[in-house]
Amino acid sequence: MAYTDLSNRKIERDVSEYDSFSIEIAIKPEPFNQEGFNLILVFHDGSDRNQLLVGQYRSSLIIMNGDDYSNRRKTKRIVVNKVFKSPKEIFLAITTGPEGTKAYIDGLLMKEKKDLILKIPQGRDSSRLILGNSVYGNNFWKGDIFGLVFYVYELTSEQVELHSNAWSKDRRFSYANQYKPFLLYLFDEKNGEMAIDHANGNHELKIPTRMHLLKRRILTLPWVDLRLNKSFIQDFVINLVGFIPLAFILSATFIELGGTLKKRVILITVALCFAISLIIEVAQGWLPSRSSQILDLMLNTSGALIGARTYKAIVLDKNPV
Repeated sequence: MAYTDLSNRKIERDVSEYDSFSIEIAIKPEPFNQEGFNLILVFHDGSDRNQLLVGQYRSSLIIMNGDDYSNRRKTKRIVVNKVFKSPKEIFLAITTGPEGTKAYIDGLLMKEKKDLILKIPQGRDSSRLILGNSVYGNNFWKGDIFGLVFYVYELTSEQVELHSNAWSKDRRFSYANQYKPFLLYLFDEKNGEMAIDHANGNHELKIPTRMHLLKRRILTLPWVDLRLNKSFIQDFVINLVGFIPLAFILSATFIELGGTLKKRVILITVALCFAISLIIEVAQGWLPSRSSQILDLMLNTSGALIGARTYKAIVLDKNPV
């Protein structure tokens, strides 16, 4: 992850005034099969519904505002298929303005949507530019980023082609400064925890040596980011079944101890398993690449109930005192 705080809000004022902007980024993806969205670039103001993202879904390039990853809400977006089919260097340009949004690959127009105008989020919080991940640290993208340019105006098709040709010659963004970019990152430092903004020097990118979260989500609701895929089914089964053996062991222990623990074995076992699961889920809110979800808590507790009832039925009910 790399990120910068756009705290002086000048970028919001400039983009709002002209209602247009352009992004150029040179990347090379690595082949991998992670489920879900992998975010290359994000502008985030604290609200997922407002974020502007450039992401990868399997071999497709996705450009949109918002968090409608599964497209259930039919949010307007640009989708360019088979962009990441092979791990090769790509010069990606995105332009947006009153006449719509265009996506270019290596100088060629790949997709245009005249009814889609992208927006830089302008919430109450300071905006952030994030590269290679989401603010939650669980939408990581694998690959190389060779440079990034942000302009507060809409590039023409001729300019995009010219810039692509210039980059392909020396694999550098040496041309960019003459076009007055707002942000320019060349990533030529080669070491350290900072990438210099060569446009105006006001927005250095932080590149932390250890992953940390820019925003935390604790116990998200079941329908947030819900995707019915192989990964979801695996997690569902693991969270449900995983607490059954624990409930077996706890039930056996409480019955052996006798007294109130034996009389209330199911209630005490389920309550203890709930507490353990709650601690785990809350802790995961601080762990990059992990998610804290109410659904996991519900499944863990349900597994505990199944385990406790099953043990009581097998052992205690067959051998009543």
